[in-house]
Amino acid sequence: MLVLGSVQASAKRLDRDGLGGLITNYLKALVARDPSSLPVTEDVKYVENDQILPLGTGEWHIAESLGKYNHIFSDPEARQVAAITTITENGIGAIYLVRLKVYEVGKISEIETQITRDPGGVALYEELGRPEPEWFETVPETERIPREKLISQTNKYYTGMQGNDPNGDYTFFDKDCNRLEDGLQTTNVKTGDPYGHSNGTTFASLTCEEQFQTGFLGCVTKIRERHFPVADEERQAVFAITTLDHNGTVRSLPSVNGTLSPIPLYFETPRALIAMEAFRLRGEKLYRIEMTLTEAPYGMRAGFPEDPAVDLSGPGTELTLPSPCDRACLEKAVEGGLQALKSHDPSTLALAEDARYSENGHRHGRIFADAERGSAGYWGLTKEHAIPGVLALRIKVEDGKITKIEANIVRAEFTDSRRGTVTLMRPPLPVEWNGNSTGQLDPAFQANNTGAKISAALLNAYFDGLEKHSSKRVPFAAGCTRRDNFVQANLTCAAQLGGKGTAPNGLTGSTTTVRDRRILVADSDKAVMAVALVDEPADGPGPLSAAARIPGTYLIPQLIKTNNGTISRVESMIKWMPYGYTSAWAEVDLKSKRM
Repeated sequence: MLVLGSVQASAKRLDRDGLGGLITNYLKALVARDPSSLPVTEDVKYVENDQILPLGTGEWHIAESLGKYNHIFSDPEARQVAAITTITENGIGAIYLVRLKVYEVGKISEIETQITRDPGGVALYEELGRPEPEWFETVPETERIPREKLISQTNKYYTGMQGNDPNGDYTFFDKDCNRLEDGLQTTNVKTGDPYGHSNGTTFASLTCEEQFQTGFLGCVTKIRERHFPVADEERQAVFAITTLDHNGTVRSLPSVNGTLSPIPLYFETPRALIAMEAFRLRGEKLYRIEMTLTEAPYGMRAGFPEDPAVDLSGPGTELTLPSPCDRACLEKAVEGGLQALKSHDPSTLALAEDARYSENGHRHGRIFADAERGSAGYWGLTKEHAIPGVLALRIKVEDGKITKIEANIVRAEFTDSRRGTVTLMRPPLPVEWNGNSTGQLDPAFQANNTGAKISAALLNAYFDGLEKHSSKRVPFAAGCTRRDNFVQANLTCAAQLGGKGTAPNGLTGSTTTVRDRRILVADSDKAVMAVALVDEPADGPGPLSAAARIPGTYLIPQLIKTNNGTISRVESMIKWMPYGYTSAWAEVDLKSKRM
């Protein structure tokens, strides 16, 4: 735990200059990679892209220098300050946002950051050099609205965007309103450039109000975790933090001319976008908007949640399964779960009242059953609308009811004329998958296992090998092969784990901890379905690959085949998550002390 460093805390309330100096010192400490110089409380909470991390990790290992652009927002009354700025990390530019909350004795008690890795946006910000002067004007007291009104007017922006209704009342926009998105002006632009994932060239030419009146933003199905930490009455500015959900159910969007156009592929699967943005009001209307976005796993809560915790339990159903549930029963439960997913109807399942579901068509795969654990699973190809994916599904049955459903899905990412499905601002993966090279499930998984029962010790030895980049203590069969995102290196499993640098095992040689290791289903006749999280801190020695330059955590569902007590086949998928990501199931298991 960090304690007060060389910058002394002040017992008096910080004014605008004091808050600005504090956040400036924070940014200097960041690029110096020295958090010990900050005045922080003993229980300071540090959040990076919605992940709770120890202060001094993540971005603190890779930040190198500050850019020219620096936009600070201060709220002395709330003792909060925020900044939109640019930095360089491992040689690459990024948009960096930070919010600090100051405890009443002058120490920092909350640090919330967002890193938007958009080199194009960084270049635009650096070209701007500084914010428009309107942001810094002191508004005469007679023309100001109070902080509560500042916040309520700003919130109308989110309420209007959520399920964007073309018939809504959007008179809260000033007639001269302009919006920046990652440094790019996206309103009142007459150049004919397309907007976002759209091919339409008219939308960006419209005013803020006209854009909302089209209904084109209706793919935003919910805006949650809304909080407004900075409300600057003197400058009539608000700094807001929210999460924008796109649940994948919207199939078309209205065009400016009133016709409907297919939704871009990016929004055909569930997405969550973290948004940190600033608003400048003129009178009671939104005059300037400066927004940034980055992606988070769909449904994930914010690091500083404002909404009540989501109840993941369902209403339950009157349906039941046999108890105990044998192999045939478990396989039937999985078949029912897959059908319910396809028909979008959970009422057909024998759900317990407190059943929990987590999620990170056409299908082709294999069902696995584990009567000892009361669990069954499915590993195979899926198609959500037009997006191919691989689904590792687990269903747990207790006392005749389904109590847990866990869906780990890795979706193909590719580009097209509307920017395709590529996840917003994530780095390249060690092994990319565009959905074309799927093939079939390895025929080896169709055959039964032979020899000793699959053990947790064997699986841990394998994950230890991934962590240490060594096959020394991993019981691989001589001809074991492994595929990562459907790519198989011309090496044995043992050889794939060896060496540093960019290892040919589907993970870079600079990955470190392999944590949250869990057996989903251990089918003694067929294979093991497992999942783990692998950390990539991006602070390794020497030149780093493109995949290793940005801190991240890889979610890796694994299908593992054993024969005579050795690992003979591995099917692995790789999905990028924000650094420090922890699954909901790991949190549940830590509390309940059980799988």
